[in-house]
Amino acid sequence: MTSPSRKSRKEWGAWRRRALALLAFGIAAPTYADQYRSEVRELPNVPAQVEQKSSEALLKSTTDPYAKTLILRDLAVQAAQGKDYAKAARYLEQALAQKAVSGIAADQMRDQLSELYLASGDFQKLLPQLEAQVRAGKAKPEILVALGSAYLQNKRYKDAVPLLQRAIAATDKVDPSWRRALAAALIGAGQEREALPQLERLLQEDPSQREDWLRLAALQLKFGDKTRAAAAMELAGRMGFLTTPEQWLQLVTLTAQLGAPFEAGSLLQAKMEQGQVPRNGDNWKLLSSLWLAAREDALALPALDQAIRAAPSALLYQQRAQLHMDREEYAEAARALEAAIERGARDANTLMALGMARYQQADVDGALEAFREAQKQPQARKLAGEWVKYLDSGKAREQALAAAAQRPQHDDDDIRLSARLSGDAVNVDAPAVGQRGGGASTVAVGGLTPIGADAGANADGSIPAWTGGIRKAEWPSGFVKGQRLKNPYAADKPLFTITAANVSRYRDFLSQGHQTLLAKYPSFRMPVYPTRRSVAYPQAIYDASQANIGRSKLLGSDALSGARLGVPFPKPQTGVEVMWNHRTRYRGDTYSAQSTQAVVGAGRDPQYLKQTERVYFRYSNLSDPVDLAKKNILLYYLTWFGKTRNEVDFVALVHETANSLDSARGIWVIPPKIPRMFRIPPVGYDQPFPGSEGLMFIDMIDMYNGAFDRYVWKLVGKREMYLPYNAYRLIDGSFRYADLLQSHHLNPDAMRYERHRVWIIEATERGGKKHSFGKRTFYVDEDSWNIVLVENEDHSGQLWRFQEGNLIAQYDVPAANTAPTVTYDFKEGRYFVNRLSAEDDPPEFDKSMRDNDFLPAVVKGKYAH
Repeated sequence: MTSPSRKSRKEWGAWRRRALALLAFGIAAPTYADQYRSEVRELPNVPAQVEQKSSEALLKSTTDPYAKTLILRDLAVQAAQGKDYAKAARYLEQALAQKAVSGIAADQMRDQLSELYLASGDFQKLLPQLEAQVRAGKAKPEILVALGSAYLQNKRYKDAVPLLQRAIAATDKVDPSWRRALAAALIGAGQEREALPQLERLLQEDPSQREDWLRLAALQLKFGDKTRAAAAMELAGRMGFLTTPEQWLQLVTLTAQLGAPFEAGSLLQAKMEQGQVPRNGDNWKLLSSLWLAAREDALALPALDQAIRAAPSALLYQQRAQLHMDREEYAEAARALEAAIERGARDANTLMALGMARYQQADVDGALEAFREAQKQPQARKLAGEWVKYLDSGKAREQALAAAAQRPQHDDDDIRLSARLSGDAVNVDAPAVGQRGGGASTVAVGGLTPIGADAGANADGSIPAWTGGIRKAEWPSGFVKGQRLKNPYAADKPLFTITAANVSRYRDFLSQGHQTLLAKYPSFRMPVYPTRRSVAYPQAIYDASQANIGRSKLLGSDALSGARLGVPFPKPQTGVEVMWNHRTRYRGDTYSAQSTQAVVGAGRDPQYLKQTERVYFRYSNLSDPVDLAKKNILLYYLTWFGKTRNEVDFVALVHETANSLDSARGIWVIPPKIPRMFRIPPVGYDQPFPGSEGLMFIDMIDMYNGAFDRYVWKLVGKREMYLPYNAYRLIDGSFRYADLLQSHHLNPDAMRYERHRVWIIEATERGGKKHSFGKRTFYVDEDSWNIVLVENEDHSGQLWRFQEGNLIAQYDVPAANTAPTVTYDFKEGRYFVNRLSAEDDPPEFDKSMRDNDFLPAVVKGKYAH
């Protein structure tokens, strides 16, 4: 990105010469001469010559403001002649501060000061002075440009944009460098579409800069305007800007920097095949990195192979091994890891990976060798030792062979590369990968479902393959959309029941929270049913999720960019990416419901409270998905509480944003019996949830919501676990609340547990941040991105509160959510349950809602009385 601070020497030289000329001739100007004669007595005769004092000495000896003004101006001239423009500007600032001249003279001095600011070119040093002039409201366009340039250098793009726009609007003949600066600021601020017309206008006025042509083509490419991008490239080529490999590589790099790695990779591969870019090791490495950034593993592999042939290294072999591991191609992964080790990569991670790759091929002896080598290194001693112990048992070989036999094989498909900048389309033979853009379907792609779950069955078949979830043909007999959901699996019977007596048999598949419930309460038990992969989403969500691959990114843990409508990160690489998938998951365009919550325990009857919720989802909205680049909003949320169905006690309004760096969530409340609305700071975290008697915090709503800044988020991996799943008996009216809410836990007769795969995220308290929970472990369902279980520990590492969300596939939407959710407090022996719905009306989805319904003034007028 080109900054105005890099203007040509010619441009800066013109400003400097103009500033120096103004200063040098300014003292003799008629305005100053007239003012001098009117205010100072002139002597009729020339006095005898006396020794001249320096200007610095005169400045120290005089107290007259007008004299100081003239001396300071003289010092400014001397500094400007010495090309110390910053010093000259400081002298003029002091001269103006004397307030000894006024009117036209002062205005001329301010003009000279403006020229000096521009002449200095080092806007960072003059930032306070520039800001002061702009605040005073007397800044000329040149000053606006100077301050905008300073902000641009500091990456304060959003601050730079309005200043540069004002300067351009106030000038008849705009310097091309000003428009170039505005385009750079708009791109930096994420307003690429607004930058396009500026670049087009700039190239009409000054077509001499290659970077401008490349930036224009890259932006047009990013927005899918193939015709304009090709035209820009043709014109750039005619002007000789795209003739060398370096120039093509510059376009490739710029395209990737603008967030289009797939297009950049397509362009680079085409140019390498056409011979316009060398097929050397560096370029093969660049190509593989672009395909990796685009999450196109199948295209990255051949590029990595070429890079290895050109310049083999341990790092390249490790990257190749990781790609094969991700694709469950364990023989190839093992060979790559062995090659990396031969080249010196004998670290614990590489040895552990080799052990895993060999084990997955049922090469138990080879795996033992690798794990024993890893066991010699302190950081892997414990884990490697556990693997050695397991492999030495008699079960390992049989289980490995069974898993290998059921592993799906990858077929070869063609991937069609982008031809937006390179001409004709290119087909590349490669193993199947997830389809891009609108090509996604309800069938699995590349071994994953369209939203990123493992599509296949597990090793023993207890988790079946995903077949698309519950479809309309599979709805329960007699069910009509909008009714209370019926149980589609009512005929299922438990396979077995986990109790305190047999928990050791199933411990490997149980959360610590469930193990604690079993140990603490003899009445608690877990009936385990056949696994039903019931979750389905609309086709538009599948398509958008695939399109988000390589496009979505996080500018910070709480700043999402580039994503649209679907799952932002179907192939997550970090814990925060998994949590964003939960935050943005599809739950219908709108949601409206009244439910019941209750505090249970402490030897008293349950304490009930009604909660009404209205949610207008703006990001995950099929009818009108928001463009996050234009509107920073995820959803609008309005809720109120009351002891009865029609009572309105406490009201809260939330505007949840996608980028808290730009603007944090907005929250307004109407307290009980106070007819006023108050805007409050963005609360959350460990603030108590209304009506929970402190058992649940605000950030435990929806299992987790709100900012991620108080924790460090670690993606641990995936695991098979028993989860509360397809819990239709909790909502279909089979159990009244009085029967459901037992003294220490929900009635086990109403529960249903199934074996599913989950993502595991560990959140540990970030240094300098404080929260009541020191560590939290989240278990996220792979088929829906719903958080289903959470273990919350205190600062001593003791499990304190355990959240259990009963997952429901809302097949008539289709979507999925957890309801009811339960928070067990193991210290107090109480629990809190919310979103009970069996005795309330069923929730309504996709009711008409508008942004205006969630304006603070509208909510205030309706409820603050």
